[in-house]
Amino acid sequence: MKNYKGSSSTACATPPHIELLERLRDQIVEERTPSSEVRQLPVNIFIDPERFAREHEKAFLARPVIVGHVSMIPEAGDHFTHDLLGKPLLIARDQDGEIRAFLNVCRHRGMRLVEAPGRKGAPSFVCPYHHWSYGMDGSLNYVPLRETFGDTDLSCHNLQTVRCEVHRGLIWVQLNDERPQVVSDWLGTIDFDLAAFDFASKVVMQQSTTLKKANWKLIIEAFQDGYHVTRLHKKTVGGFFLDSQAATESENEHIRSAVARKPFSEVLHDSPEQWDVRKHVSFSHFIFPNAITVLHPEYTSVLTLFPQSADETYVTHLFMANHEPKSKEEREHINRSFDLIENGVFQSEDYFVCEGIHAGLRSGANDYLLTGQHEQNLLVFHDILNRVIEV
Repeated sequence: MKNYKGSSSTACATPPHIELLERLRDQIVEERTPSSEVRQLPVNIFIDPERFAREHEKAFLARPVIVGHVSMIPEAGDHFTHDLLGKPLLIARDQDGEIRAFLNVCRHRGMRLVEAPGRKGAPSFVCPYHHWSYGMDGSLNYVPLRETFGDTDLSCHNLQTVRCEVHRGLIWVQLNDERPQVVSDWLGTIDFDLAAFDFASKVVMQQSTTLKKANWKLIIEAFQDGYHVTRLHKKTVGGFFLDSQAATESENEHIRSAVARKPFSEVLHDSPEQWDVRKHVSFSHFIFPNAITVLHPEYTSVLTLFPQSADETYVTHLFMANHEPKSKEEREHINRSFDLIENGVFQSEDYFVCEGIHAGLRSGANDYLLTGQHEQNLLVFHDILNRVIEV
């Protein structure tokens, strides 16, 4: 197999996601259970407000978090607001094509600068209160009756910037930049995967944001095992998968995983060069602390979770295609696929179960939740999170 390179100068003989599929193949051929570990997860970790506060501070504020994709703001002046991290954010593409992030707050009297969630081609940001005006680079450009502010140095009143990086087409922000992370270094070999699946060239076709009455960790868990797939999803996509055949591995603070689809059983003895990753497995990542990528056969989902409390979580879904639709029929196919994944699978099945579990946790029926041998990925996630919040 050819050497494969991501953003790092280091080449690897086999792409990391293919190495994972080779382990999945061996596991299926040898009829091995992926793990022998059975553990208990205390219910309190999902409902304790003090625990939630530590998670928010040490995980969500101190790490790069995905807030969008470059295809959402393709032209100069395009921008969108983002309020789900606890601070009002404004993401914009300036006149030089650079994507920047600011606090969505006027430096005069603190008014919210932009109200609409998104807008195309704005020449500037104008505060609705007193019409202070800012360029797309955040600079203060115009103050009505400027002379009435005397000797005040208004050059110090540009918009407050937020650490922002574009990598593999995804837009990342880090609110607490005392220990800034370079995204490519922080991703480790997950970066090879994002390059291999060409996230940079994807186009967001549909997006949603919904509030779920569930702890955010339950939603992460819903995408971390293959045990439930043929059961919970039996009315939608469950019939496309082998039962409980999944492989996983951790990378830095992230998780790479693959769940075998039925066609994988037909190519177990073929060489990796003949494998079609999207056809033969459902490949996904958990990118710490709150992002989940799912590679469907034709499309790509990026889910991001933004907990508001121990009991409520906003979930965003960016549904991406390889290119803009070239016909009405292609667009209709995209819309039908989004409806199946978003409403049929995620909302009606995955999130439905998460909200049901959370209500059960609050009932006091259980002191702990049990994880079996096909749920090892849940334990990897919780071990990573525990290390982070105990630092």
